[in-house]
Amino acid sequence: MKLSIAVLSLLLAACSAPQPSDSTPASGTSAAGPVSATPEAVAMGKRAPGDLAAPLQVFRVFGNEPFWNASIEGDRLTYSTPDDPAGLVLQGRRRAIPGGVEIAGSHDGRSFVLTVIEDECSDGMSGNNYALAARFHFGDIDFGGCGEAAK
Repeated sequence: MKLSIAVLSLLLAACSAPQPSDSTPASGTSAAGPVSATPEAVAMGKRAPGDLAAPLQVFRVFGNEPFWNASIEGDRLTYSTPDDPAGLVLQGRRRAIPGGVEIAGSHDGRSFVLTVIEDECSDGMSGNNYALAARFHFGDIDFGGCGEAAK
């Protein structure tokens, strides 16, 4: 649970335009100090385990039935399916939402919205659990799935 809170905090910190909040921020901090990420990892937006200082800019979301995935870097996502493994690059606007982050935009006249929130998620096939739940709407299709920080 602490890891999922840290992941969500990093997702929110990485947003370019945070929304005002009516709630008072929690004042808890980790007893362990941050672990330094390598310069290459920081440049890519990735973070070392336990590094709460570097913003989480790179993560992935995925689902099955139908199979799909998206790799996210900042406000750009690459959406792919088994029929299109090379994927489609979508540029959107990233913003904080209650409990998560949203990236929205349009591509070739089709709107898209990716919503990622902190919520326990199981991929349904392998039984693996993830700290993030994802919803991806693109044109007339709607996908549900899970998410995690990029490895």
